[in-house]
Parts: sequence; C-alpha cells; structure tokens
Amino acid sequence: MSMPGLKPIIFYDIPNVVQSEPWSPNTMKTRHVTRLRSSSSSLTCHRYCLTFKGLPFQTVWLEFPEIKPFYEQHSLVPTTLRNIKGTPTPIYTLPIIMDPNTDRWITDSFAIAQYLDEQYPDTPKVLPNDTAALVHVFHTAFYNATRGVILLGCFRGAQKLNPESKEYYIRTRAERFGIPWEQFATPEKREEQWNALRAGCDTVDGWYATSSGQFLLGDTPCFSDFMVAGLCNWIRYCFENEEWEEVKSWNGGRWRRLVEATDRMQVYCGSGHDGGGRRRVTEDFGVVVVSAAGFSRLARE
Repeated sequence: MSMPGLKPIIFYDIPNVVQSEPWSPNTMKTRHVTRLRSSSSSLTCHRYCLTFKGLPFQTVWLEFPEIKPFYEQHSLVPTTLRNIKGTPTPIYTLPIIMDPNTDRWITDSFAIAQYLDEQYPDTPKVLPNDTAALVHVFHTAFYNATRGVILLGCFRGAQKLNPESKEYYIRTRAERFGIPWEQFATPEKREEQWNALRAGCDTVDGWYATSSGQFLLGDTPCFSDFMVAGLCNWIRYCFENEEWEEVKSWNGGRWRRLVEATDRMQVYCGSGHDGGGRRRVTEDFGVVVVSAAGFSRLARE
C-alpha cells in the first residue's frame, strides 16, 4: 500500500543489551501494528517493526529512568495507577507514539491500536469487526492466565537491560511487588513458576483450538495474537535458551509456529547514532541521525 507524503510515526521503545532489539512485551504488541514498507530483507535482529499496517515509522529508545521525565516534558497523562505500599502511584509506561501527520501523542498499546485503526482506515485492522471490547477482555484474561510467571519474567528480563535501566528496574519492581529482589526467582520457586507458565500456555492453547485458523480470529492476526506473540518473544529474548526451546515444544508447537508466522512479517533496516549522544534511533524508512536539537533525516538515495 502506498501513502505518498506520509511522515514516519515516531515510536518510543525500551532498549536492551542487544543493540536495536526490543525488550518489552508491551511495546512488541505495538511493533506488530505497522507493516514496514522497505526493500531490505534483513531479519538479523528479529525485532518487531510495527509490522501490520504498512505505515512508515522510526524508533526512539528510552531507558527506564527517562520515561517519567519524558511524560512530564510532553505533558502526557500516566497510563495507570498502582497501589504501592498503600499509596496510589502513577505508572509511566511505554510504548508511546507521536504521529507527526496529526500532531497526536498516544500512550498505551491498546489505545495506540485503536488510534491507528481509526486514523488509517484503509490499512489492515488490528481490531476488526468491532472486536475492541472483546480484545480488551482478552487482555485481562491473558494476563490472569500467565501472571504466575511474572516474577520469574522480571528476574530474567532485568539481566538483558542496559545498566541504567537495570538498576532502576530492580529497585522499582521490588517496591511494586513488596518483596526483596533476591526472592523473585529462587531455585525453590522456579519449578512452581515454570509450571504456572505451562498451565497458562495450556489455557491459551485451548482458546486457539477453537479457531478455524492459525490465529485467534482465523487466518489473519489481530491485536490479541500480538499480545501472545509479544510474551513468546519476551521469553525467547530474555529467558535461557533451553527454556525457550521447551516452550516451543508445548501445545504441539503452537508457540513456535506463532513466532515463526510473526517473524515472517518483520523487516529490519538499520540504525543511526547521533555521534556523541546516548539516545539511539532506528528508522525503518531511511537513516536517522538524532541530536539534542532534534531529528535530522538522511533521505535514501
């Protein structure tokens, strides 16, 4: 699909120790939402490049300690409140998009999906046939089915973060869950946590088994599939290799096939650096250079 004159959407994501590879399952959901238009066929980073809608985009990486100041700088409303030590506390999360075609800022992956469906109606729908309410319910059910692995996931995921994010993440997650970090994934808890993940996968597999196709709504993926694929790829990136190999074998290989199907939609094109700054940008429609003064784009010849 061609959209001449459309400016790339700016997508804010969390980096990790593997350059230009995504870390968060929440931002992976949104990375699925726009299918990249590009001549490159490199898939070396196995990263989601907003793969479904055919809209150009560029990625700006924010470390965890940068997220709250970024919200405040742009007068964005926190996505949720959580009770931490008895106090309702604002939570500042990614993904965020900024659409220069409309001058709109959108936070939260579900709200971004709704916005892109509404703003770009001629692109494939990620919430088709008025399914937004059902997908929202699915999100809650999916979270409840897999919540038993959250502490293990936090512990594994922290090891893949850059140092400034890792320190922040460990401190804030210990505060959020009210237990010492060392107790998140002890050897004694690991079997229980792993069995909880297996039980959650069995539950979700039962939902997929009712579909007539590979995805929840048949042969075409929707936002709910991107939630599941985001978790699978988080395990793939952040857990031990043998753990991902085990998950791939569960439920008749369903999760391996889901990841392979979404991998086929991905294209990675390259990254740019600002020479001396610490903020990295990946653009999927050319090369981008970032500086303190703002973005400067080098057009593809």
